Amino acid sequence: MSEMIKIREFKRRVWGANGTPLTNQAIRDQIQRDVLPGAQIGRLWFIDWDAYQKQTGNALADAVLRAG
Repeated sequence: MSEMIKIREFKRRVWGANGTPLTNQAIRDQIQRDVLPGAQIGRLWFIDWDAYQKQTGNALADAVLRAG
């Protein structure tokens, strides 16, 4: 079971309290382009936290991991 978190929680976990996070729109765009694992449910956007943590930084390897 994957943990789906809201964009606000994602920003807090990744950048912390003192970081400079991406805008909500930039994160939504990355979800739509499959750069970040996530989905829109209703009007809200969520990040798949478990899949995000498993990303390697290699686009091909990440695509294989998402497919399997």
